[in-house]
Amino acid sequence: MKEVANWRRSKKSRLIIIVGLLIIVAVIAFFFEKTRLWMLGIGIALLVALGLEVSNTDVDLGTLMETGSLSESVVQRDEDGNAIYGAMCEENVYNCGDFKTQGEAQEVYDTCHSADNRDRHGLDRDGDGVACQSLPAGT
Repeated sequence: MKEVANWRRSKKSRLIIIVGLLIIVAVIAFFFEKTRLWMLGIGIALLVALGLEVSNTDVDLGTLMETGSLSESVVQRDEDGNAIYGAMCEENVYNCGDFKTQGEAQEVYDTCHSADNRDRHGLDRDGDGVACQSLPAGT
């Protein structure tokens, strides 16, 4: 599970995955005429994702739906291209009791830990890189 989290934190890995998916979609569209329209739609979505990734930009769709403002929906990213979710990474905002699953706690730990290699919330007391091990597994 930790390897997948490391891939997600690597901009290079995310770019390789998006480009790989674009190639697969192009091959499917080329060989299977009945899927071309679907593959065109998927290809456009992947091109948008590639553009957002290259420009270190992301949009919070929930905020966009609530506010209707694209400028208010833009999510900040650090120098590695990882999303920074405002107050989430302020000092000691969360503890393990704030999460239902270990996966939720791990997401916050990974996001905040990537900025400066500190466990801001104390979610990984034993320092093994796994947050809130006592919580049930889940995403």
